[in-house]
Amino acid sequence: MKVTANTIVSLRYIMKNNEGEVLENNMDVSPVEYLHGSGKILPSLEAGQEGLESGDRRILTISPEINSGIEQAFNFDVIVANVRLATKEEIAYGKPLKAIEINGCGPDCYC
Repeated sequence: MKVTANTIVSLRYIMKNNEGEVLENNMDVSPVEYLHGSGKILPSLEAGQEGLESGDRRILTISPEINSGIEQAFNFDVIVANVRLATKEEIAYGKPLKAIEINGCGPDCYC
């Protein structure tokens, strides 16, 4: 399944600043989930995942010119761990209500 509006996306990522310093890394913990198209994450981060599928990896640059509220550019190394259709309740609520189950995932696993 592809990342499109009204899908629940489960992500692993490494976020770095322009100097290459790691600011966040969730590659070895549970993925982050969000409702795609809800506007709850940075616009260019969301747009950069459009059309990706489970297992796809992409490096995205998030710049202040496109994303109001940030002061410097960031680089995200993103892996889509899973994608599923959102329920009507999740769409109405604007976020995931149930966790995506990923079996056999542990440290050094990119699902």
